[in-house]
Amino acid sequence: MKSPILKKLVVVLMAFALVAASCGGDDDGAKDGPTIRVRGQAFSEAVTIAEVYGQYLEAKGYDVEILTPAGFRTEAIDGIRNNDLDLIIDYIGGSLTALAPDAASSANPDDVVAVIGSAYEAIGGTLLDYSPAVDGDAFVVRGDSPASTISDVAALGYVFGASAQCYERPQCFLGYTDPAVYGITFSDTVTIEFGPLLGEALAAGTVDAVVWNTTAPQITANGFKVLEDDQGLHPAQNIAPIISTDVLDAYGDQLRDDLNALSAMITTDDLLAWNTETDVELRESDDVATEWLTEKGLLN
Repeated sequence: MKSPILKKLVVVLMAFALVAASCGGDDDGAKDGPTIRVRGQAFSEAVTIAEVYGQYLEAKGYDVEILTPAGFRTEAIDGIRNNDLDLIIDYIGGSLTALAPDAASSANPDDVVAVIGSAYEAIGGTLLDYSPAVDGDAFVVRGDSPASTISDVAALGYVFGASAQCYERPQCFLGYTDPAVYGITFSDTVTIEFGPLLGEALAAGTVDAVVWNTTAPQITANGFKVLEDDQGLHPAQNIAPIISTDVLDAYGDQLRDDLNALSAMITTDDLLAWNTETDVELRESDDVATEWLTEKGLLN
């Protein structure tokens, strides 16, 4: 016969086990906290990235609303500032340009996050760990161009094409034409929607150079060249999530840990593969995201 003390010990241990099991299961069960509104910028890679983060958090039990993609970096940052969005994923160098345009450009991601971390804090956001995945700025020309560096373009009288945002950025058109940086005088400029249309214009000879992203699969497919940024104008462009500080506080360290774990898993090769699926194979971003998450065992 068990002693009364032993019986009490067994009851306590059983109760502890039930509590522990309940807490452990919560990692994949419903989380108690506010809805996390996430929205991708209006180009395919950013849409896929938003789907990856959003679907992942849903699978983890968070209340998530994946909004229709809209706008670009300015709208994404304003979404955090105005409490219209709770999670954005941006390229850290782009955030630097938007939040601290007078800060020195750096190819070292740690230098960049040291600046933008406090800038995001000032508008109610928390910058989390950056990913090893990088989608950098690419100054792209046709394969038969004699140029190998961006400086070489100064003597070629090229027609330049880029999205509207590039013409406003110090680390893009303003830097290419600044005498203190590259000092290039282009023979003409053309505004082109960011994405595959840049490659189409370059291939057709409508323009001679474009600013694109290094993970655009059409660069290799068309035999284009990415010129060396020999003056160090372009900053590091790792992707990183920015979460509303209020939402992060509501969920606690678990949300931070979950987002950082996902960011650590995404590689540059993944970005290139996703873009190939969406821009070449013309698949939907949500399907591409679901497939990748499933392959990684993150939706189980």
